[in-house]
Amino acid sequence: MSALVTMPTVQQRRPAETTESLRSDMVGGVLYCHDRANANTSKTLEVTAFAYALIELLIEKELLTETELNERKSQVAARLVEKFKDEAMGVMLQKPEINKYEFQGAPPIDCENRIPFCKAACCRMRVALSKQDLEEGVVLWDLAHPYLIARGADGYCSHLDCQNSSCTIYEKRPVPCRGYDCRNDPRIWADFENKIVSPELDKLFDA
Repeated sequence: MSALVTMPTVQQRRPAETTESLRSDMVGGVLYCHDRANANTSKTLEVTAFAYALIELLIEKELLTETELNERKSQVAARLVEKFKDEAMGVMLQKPEINKYEFQGAPPIDCENRIPFCKAACCRMRVALSKQDLEEGVVLWDLAHPYLIARGADGYCSHLDCQNSSCTIYEKRPVPCRGYDCRNDPRIWADFENKIVSPELDKLFDA
């Protein structure tokens, strides 16, 4: 009589993994995928160069007019832009990479006294994260638009405590949040010193 063969369980086949190690593996895998996506983008640019060269030759040989080309290009471009937005194509990462804990140069802005005027407009801006942010796993990013900081349905950063007008991850906030200087941003201030907001401010709340 042959011995009963027992298949090993999942736990026996591989060591138990912690949530942290699983998260690390997922981040590594996603980073690899998007690294390859960027490599493919470079190849696409190369193909584009060949396409432009071909178009120039066709025009030079009078097989195509520039007017015809521009009219068709406008039509196709409009379709592609919408498709690009809908499919969330492209990857955004901070470049160059900066260690946020060594970053120097944060502007001296009295945010707590200005939020009633500017409505924390900077917390509605699109912020690209760094690999450091992703590996820490504290700053949330928008799954549909890697790697931009996640925003809520109201358009504000997911880490903004709207009731207290404070950042819930202040010590671990990304470099763009640390270094952003609104004083000369015409979208926010018409007169920074006198706390007069820009007439363009509302556009940041329409996005």
